[in-house]
Amino acid sequence: MTYETRLQDDEIAIFLFHGVTPCHDCVVRNYTRKHLAVDYFNAVLRRLLACGSPVDMEQVRLHYEEGAPVPPRAFAITFDDGFANNLTTAAPILVDQGIPATFYITTGFVELNYMSWTDRVEYAIEQRTCGTLRLPWGERSFARGEDRRAVLEELRRVIKQDPRIDGDALATEIQEQLGVPVTFSSDHVLDRKLTWDQVKALAKEPSFIVAGHSHSHRILEYLTDAELEQDIDNSIRLLEEKAGVRSHHYSYPEGLSFCYSTRVIDMLKRRGIRCCPSAEDGTNGAGADLFHLKRIMVT
Repeated sequence: MTYETRLQDDEIAIFLFHGVTPCHDCVVRNYTRKHLAVDYFNAVLRRLLACGSPVDMEQVRLHYEEGAPVPPRAFAITFDDGFANNLTTAAPILVDQGIPATFYITTGFVELNYMSWTDRVEYAIEQRTCGTLRLPWGERSFARGEDRRAVLEELRRVIKQDPRIDGDALATEIQEQLGVPVTFSSDHVLDRKLTWDQVKALAKEPSFIVAGHSHSHRILEYLTDAELEQDIDNSIRLLEEKAGVRSHHYSYPEGLSFCYSTRVIDMLKRRGIRCCPSAEDGTNGAGADLFHLKRIMVT
């Protein structure tokens, strides 16, 4: 896709990335292109620079909150989750090209080098060319690459939309059913998260913003009030205590319309958060709401 076509004179485009990696050795994992190849990432940035003007998320906030001007065809670069390759691979490219970026960090991932349930499921199915899964909604079998991707797509779709399903618990069940060691942490290039020292290094770069992306990466709208308060507070506290980061920027895990609400937004606002983009696709025109900003997923 040519992402530069999304740039508009009177709108701000916010692009959403997760990871950038020189290479990986997987067949099924990363089929969603969550981690982009370095050459492709470079090409996307070069085309955006040729057609638009980079801004950071603080400029975006000031534009919608105070009416501060932004250049025509403005775009912002953001990363979610906190993968180590954000610092080791993406950051040098961004600095070299003079592009600011915001990194939304899931503090629980950093604390334990923790894998999301989606990555844990991909990790398990990558290791089995065939198998049968007994899922809460039925039995599913796979026998080749496309079958495995179809099962992964179904798991993503169903689990994310059903608050009754604990993704982490089901990922453990799937690993056990497939006879794969139960795994919560990995140093594979697709899994390795930032350390706190690396988060500090990102935050020290003048053109970068580091901000929160929850502690657990659970869908915030699915949490009880007490769980929501604890999750948000833990993420804000750990960023400040471990990395010296205090920010009024944040982003919602998953970020689709069913993943957050006025309840979530009010909780964030009471903690000083003033800008929290979603993952809903689109660009942002005049009068956009800082807690409903749209982003464009780059894959």
